[in-house]
Amino acid sequence: MADNEGLFDRFMKWLDERLGIYGHTLRPAPRYAYSIDYWLGGLVLSAFIFEIVTGALIALYYTPSDPYTSTTYLISKVPYGALLFSLHSWGAYAMVFLLLVHMTRNFLVGAYRPPREIMWIVGGLLAGLTLTEAYLGYSLPYNLISWVATTTGLNLFSYMPFNLGYLISLATIVNPNQPGIMSGVDPLVQRFFVFHWIVGGLILLFIGLHLYIFEKHGITPPVSQVKPGDPELIDEYQDKIRSDPKWEIQPLIRSIGMVVMIMLLTFGGIFLIASAIPFNIQIINGVPKYSMPAFNPVEAAQTPPVPDWYFLFIYFFYKSVSPENASLIFLGWVIITILFPFIEEYVFRHKAPHPALRPASIAIGTGFIVSFIVNSVWAALTPGRDIGPIGVEVDGLIFLLSFAIIWPLLRYVAQPRVLARMQSSPLTDGGVVIEYKKKKILRGIYVLGIDIAILIGLIYSLYEVYTLSANPVFNQFLIGGFLGLSMILFSISILLNVVIGNGKS
Repeated sequence: MADNEGLFDRFMKWLDERLGIYGHTLRPAPRYAYSIDYWLGGLVLSAFIFEIVTGALIALYYTPSDPYTSTTYLISKVPYGALLFSLHSWGAYAMVFLLLVHMTRNFLVGAYRPPREIMWIVGGLLAGLTLTEAYLGYSLPYNLISWVATTTGLNLFSYMPFNLGYLISLATIVNPNQPGIMSGVDPLVQRFFVFHWIVGGLILLFIGLHLYIFEKHGITPPVSQVKPGDPELIDEYQDKIRSDPKWEIQPLIRSIGMVVMIMLLTFGGIFLIASAIPFNIQIINGVPKYSMPAFNPVEAAQTPPVPDWYFLFIYFFYKSVSPENASLIFLGWVIITILFPFIEEYVFRHKAPHPALRPASIAIGTGFIVSFIVNSVWAALTPGRDIGPIGVEVDGLIFLLSFAIIWPLLRYVAQPRVLARMQSSPLTDGGVVIEYKKKKILRGIYVLGIDIAILIGLIYSLYEVYTLSANPVFNQFLIGGFLGLSMILFSISILLNVVIGNGKS
């Protein structure tokens, strides 16, 4: 570590002697951890931070007693209001999507195995809170589609067993004659607005706990290097940390650079999407207009209750079987997901995290992933129509085929090859390091050329933002696009000069 220490790391060590930061709150990472799949959690966290900032700005103009009017006012009258609404909406989609990808990746690499069971449970609770937050936020504009889906969802969840439906009703039933509530607007909107912030606070609390456990146990070792029975904590591999270039602990400045790069990349990506595809917004005569109609009971009675995409797989169950049975199936999904670390440890008894060495877990996980996709697409293609029991029968067939195909392939084809490779070949990349040193000068020239191109792109983007800002209402989406491009270019520059530039690969 000493050879790689720079001024920033020496400062952090000085600070650690007084505050206990270096190696405690921020654990230095090994080289292998700079693969992008190790930082999917950072993408989710960045999207959450983005939602906090944009949500707080929207709240300045949102009026729960007149939600639809305040939404249209924000979009049509407030400078950059339409861009802000689009950013917050697409940011929510990004967070949910990245969360699903993050959990899928952690499942595939076995990041829930001992001693990380509690970390997986906390992550599962975070997923539930995130979906709840998205559900609440989806309802707040009070447009026809969102409120029909919201009220339908509440009715369906009233069928939950074990008195869960009753608990939900206690939190959602509001007396419409309550003083101070404007007539004509469902009083539940105000309560949902409050819940939206409460659930956001709970997400922040559980993220703190999640990060604490993450820092305590450290980054998971590569699955290809953990043999059956080997420990799955990086602290148990001090010999590799000292001798294997792939495991070498990196300067903290490289981790800080990676965090900044991920945040800028996430923000920039959301800006680009939100600017290129304004969320439910049309530009009419140079003025942005909200394209969704307001909620009213007459049209609601004729509108199919289609939820947003991340709830379609749940809606699918209610379209297939009775609400009571659909609620039991959904709870079964939740319980199996939350408790899966213990199912693997005490039922499947897999001995190593590599996917080929966990055939039963990967088989059931494949069933969940495939059925989630099939259910979501099927529900989206049949709005307002029952599917019938064929739906859950297809799900059962998917799980059966997953076990019949995936389990024997992994157990009898992939597993012997993985075990043989683990036993026969020492996993080191010293040759890669030598080759890197040979090409260091050429690589430096190459990076310099990219940096110059990025600098030109940044200057051009910022110039366009300056020139377009004369008419912010009309040009706000163009400005957002150039800001997104600037952030992405800046993130690439950090990747080249700080993240890669401070490593050896």
